[in-house]
Amino acid sequence: MPQVANGIQNWRFGVYQVDLQNAELRRNGTPLKIREQCFRILVYLLEHAGELVTRDELRRQLWPADTFVDFEHSMNAAMMKLRETLGDSADSPMYIETIPKRGYRFIAPVSHPAASVPSMPESQAPLEDSSANGAAPPSVTMQEAAMQECLWIAVRPFKWSGTDPSLAGYADGATEDILTGLSRFSYLRVVAASSHTGHGKPADGEHPGPRYYLEGSLRQAGPRVRLSAQLVDRETGAHLWAETYDRDFTPQAEFDLLDDIVPQIVSTIADSYGVLPRSMGETLRNADAASLTPYGAVLRCFAYFHRLSAEEHLPVRTALERAVEQSPAYADAWAMLSLIYKEEFTHGFNLGPDPLDRALAAARRAVELAPSNHLAHHALAAAEFFRKEFQRFRLSAARALELNPMDGFTLAYLGLLMAYSGDWKRGGVLCASARRLNPHHPGWYWFVPGVDAYRNGEYRAALEFADRTNMPEHWRTNLLIAASRGRLGDKAAARKALALMLEQRPDFAKSPDEELSIWWQRELAEQFMAGLEKAGFEQ
Repeated sequence: MPQVANGIQNWRFGVYQVDLQNAELRRNGTPLKIREQCFRILVYLLEHAGELVTRDELRRQLWPADTFVDFEHSMNAAMMKLRETLGDSADSPMYIETIPKRGYRFIAPVSHPAASVPSMPESQAPLEDSSANGAAPPSVTMQEAAMQECLWIAVRPFKWSGTDPSLAGYADGATEDILTGLSRFSYLRVVAASSHTGHGKPADGEHPGPRYYLEGSLRQAGPRVRLSAQLVDRETGAHLWAETYDRDFTPQAEFDLLDDIVPQIVSTIADSYGVLPRSMGETLRNADAASLTPYGAVLRCFAYFHRLSAEEHLPVRTALERAVEQSPAYADAWAMLSLIYKEEFTHGFNLGPDPLDRALAAARRAVELAPSNHLAHHALAAAEFFRKEFQRFRLSAARALELNPMDGFTLAYLGLLMAYSGDWKRGGVLCASARRLNPHHPGWYWFVPGVDAYRNGEYRAALEFADRTNMPEHWRTNLLIAASRGRLGDKAAARKALALMLEQRPDFAKSPDEELSIWWQRELAEQFMAGLEKAGFEQ
């Protein structure tokens, strides 16, 4: 068995726990059968979580010297068996990532149940270890430590009651699938929790552990089942979110039910417009950018996404630029910085030189650091779209969606860009899926069907969708209203919407073609200009 230099005897990731002392891999507390060599590989990867472990290093450390001739076959077979045991995939890894022609990296968030403070893989760590260049490691204040842990969320086993014993398996399946889904969000730290863990605020001197707990239950009444879930802030005792889902139930339909309900729970809690990011973003909104840790800088971005203003944009950009200087291996910070640079181009906020070049470079850096980070591919796709590199955009978007199909924000934003790149059918499907995933979605999720109705000459339908956005302060909402009203001959309403649009986007009058071409291709831009002219716009 490999020796652990740092004395760590336990690791936890997702629904799994590794107990080195007893040489056990457990799933939600239940021991699993695992080959010794697979277990040794897993332990070694966990020891070096977030780092590249080369195949040659594994051979030297774990294979006897007299078996090197068969190493390639043995290594491939062992890795395949290990992934099978973990339910992992080489194509869409959640735990073990293959670095082509080099080796492997353990990419999931890792905690140590016996330790006082959870750890993170280096590629996701918000603080850089400067000891590598001879300097002493940076000290971590209590404020920084708390900030690093502020999005730790524990998922308790779902309870069940009813006459059908198959509900027990359904409850276990819901717990595991939610854990897996939440683990796809790199900015969350997710652990499995005992059903006995208390809600109360920790006593003085006690390590706080995860601040947030998700728990739920299933109850059966005849052919119907009700799944209830709630998110609790352990520190304050507040119930941040709760929902119930009533469905017809048969044991044969278990997977269909989980595929329907679990993504809604995960997205509503975890995506950029979800309960947790929104809550923590607001908490950090008034913090001085210079005081934020790199992880705090990432969380601060979520408050910006809810407001979209130059005033909100500047401190976020400042904090993220500082974050990547402090932690150059932190992929989430690079991905967020790419999105913020992109906003300079799309909205004109705090515009600096070559914003799309900076956005592209930051996104590429994020993908290089964490090839399985969906947010990195999301940022790369966005940069490529606005650079009009549509073929590359579609490939990057497909990868982001493959890595995390439960992120409603990614589905909606890339769906919007997909439609505007010319694939209206695919874009519309993605945006509709995003609206189903998170019922608390922002109004701009309705832009695609609204613009699609306008381009097809369905102006009254376009107006109905513009109303659904409920974003009268957004210039593109008033653009859609003004152009549609102009087409319908409603001159008074068209002029009112046009005046609002020009007030909100004063630069539009200087270069309308340029403004429209940021988002839409030439034919659609011309359609909008024709509608605006009917609304009274004069160049």
